[in-house]
Amino acid sequence: MSRVIFLNVLHERGGVQKTVREAMEIINWENHLRGKKVFVKVNLISSEFVPGQCTSPAVLDEILYQLTSKGYEVTLGDADLAAACQCNKAAVAWGHKKLAEKYGAKFQNLSEDELVDVEVDGKVFKTLQVPKSVLEADSIISLPVMKTHCLTGLTCALKHFWGVVPRVRHQYHLVVDDAIVDINSLLKPKVAFALVDGTVAMEGNGPRTGIPKICDIIMASDDLVALDAAVSKYMGLSTPEHVKRAAEKGLGSLKYELFGDAFQPNPFLPPEPDKQPIFYWEMKLRRTFLKPILFDTKIFSLLAWIATKYNTFWYYRLRGKKYTKEIMKTWYGGELRGILGAQLEES
Repeated sequence: MSRVIFLNVLHERGGVQKTVREAMEIINWENHLRGKKVFVKVNLISSEFVPGQCTSPAVLDEILYQLTSKGYEVTLGDADLAAACQCNKAAVAWGHKKLAEKYGAKFQNLSEDELVDVEVDGKVFKTLQVPKSVLEADSIISLPVMKTHCLTGLTCALKHFWGVVPRVRHQYHLVVDDAIVDINSLLKPKVAFALVDGTVAMEGNGPRTGIPKICDIIMASDDLVALDAAVSKYMGLSTPEHVKRAAEKGLGSLKYELFGDAFQPNPFLPPEPDKQPIFYWEMKLRRTFLKPILFDTKIFSLLAWIATKYNTFWYYRLRGKKYTKEIMKTWYGGELRGILGAQLEES
């Protein structure tokens, strides 16, 4: 039976970084790594700073410290969205580039990386263009944020690797469950473990325009299917279809045993896609005869611009800033200021 680590973040126990270190120790993290070249997949979905959107710098800080102190050669990164070139700006706003420099790691925007055609025996993909940084790594570590998702219900360890396919992935939203399984099937031999950032999660209409939710937890496992199943239970959500299909494919088990602190579900507000205009209209239009015109031509650039303005202007200015201000008054603000200092204020 697969093992899933569940730990509460307690300040008397050293806060986020000590909790991350403890989770890594419990899963015997070095035993899961092969070779010395490690790619760390972070979440950098937003260039605006709203806690719960992207991988916490506090989590990344400890991961990089542990890896580089043991002599591993580390590259970390994410890709641009189809509707926005946000990754480089996000890496600055969230302090990921600063942390990479601090520990002598390399930051790589996967959308700017050299792509290599790789054969895939999947339902959706027969070939995939995979960034060279990912292919050349001996091992991959996944650092997803615990979030609801308007398209897949949940985005966590398995869905996190959607970002390894740069730029074209929006074209597969209608077959997203099988596409996620195909991508994970390709990457599984390299994946060492996933550590879920549940410090500040996101509920409601995530992954980018939801409501930040302070959870104060870290979860981890070398079985990404078991991990996502456990995260779903914690969030009070049914197990997502892509997680079930990954189990059917043999990528992991839906059966797991919890280790660490006492597990207590913490129900999240579920996503309501009909109330998230970007997802609602995209999926509605993709199912009509207009799909080739709107999404396969230059018109898509206009649609992408509209989506970006909704996320960066409407949501961020009217809601995101308010959420950030409130959360930065809590322990989380203190953790981040201790790591990023002036960098945080500049973002």
